[in-house]
Amino acid sequence: MSEEIDRWLMFTYWGAYLKEDYMEVGLNVTEVLMRHWGKVRRLDGYAFNDDEALRNLDSIDEVRNEVLNDRDWYELYYVTFFNPTVEEEIYVNRLCVNDTLLRVEDYDNLKFFQTEDAEINVQRTQALLNLFTDVAGLPSLEELWMIDGDRNAYMGKPAYLYRPEPLYERVEDTVETKKTKEEVIRLVEEFEAHVPREWVIDYLQDRLGAESVQEMEDGKIRVLFYDRELTKNKVGNTRKFLRTFERHVDEYLLQKGIRLYKG
Repeated sequence: MSEEIDRWLMFTYWGAYLKEDYMEVGLNVTEVLMRHWGKVRRLDGYAFNDDEALRNLDSIDEVRNEVLNDRDWYELYYVTFFNPTVEEEIYVNRLCVNDTLLRVEDYDNLKFFQTEDAEINVQRTQALLNLFTDVAGLPSLEELWMIDGDRNAYMGKPAYLYRPEPLYERVEDTVETKKTKEEVIRLVEEFEAHVPREWVIDYLQDRLGAESVQEMEDGKIRVLFYDRELTKNKVGNTRKFLRTFERHVDEYLLQKGIRLYKG
């Protein structure tokens, strides 16, 4: 595809934490997307010519067999869908899988979530949230974000909301991502050992509202930073909100004589 990537509907820098085979986990994500969006319209690796791509695959087994039987060709692979929540024109979304980053791409700058009809925006946001929740519920994914830049929703372990800038600048630099894995895993373990889950949930609900923070399975939480419509961030700036959260976590732990991040 030659289109410029405008936005990411969801993403995770899993090179910093993933314990399983990323190709297998990417296929599990593909299976979830197929349940919501239907057939795979195109499957290709990063070095494929246009005529080498496979098209219109109805079965996840077909996709799995193709990718896993030719792993070298699919070291970085793309899975393209037509999103059925938009009926008036073709809405293309593409899953990109590599060993550093998983993302679902949008090529229309989120225009289908910013129509003049607020109710349509809400319906499409809810459909995306349902999909996001199913993807983030996969046990291998420890964190998942919705919308690059804005970060308007999160689902995963509470520890990944604590994001010291010196470390996470490196996590989000794809040249450095995998080099941070040991540090990220250690920080997550330290956070979980010293910061009660209930403290995090109470903190977030006090500031975002109880309806915006939900406990999920496998020790995960889902946090919505938007107000009904995907592009309407109710905290103004999620990164700034998380920096404040980081400071308050540090203050909470300082009372116990604990310093969480020593980088």
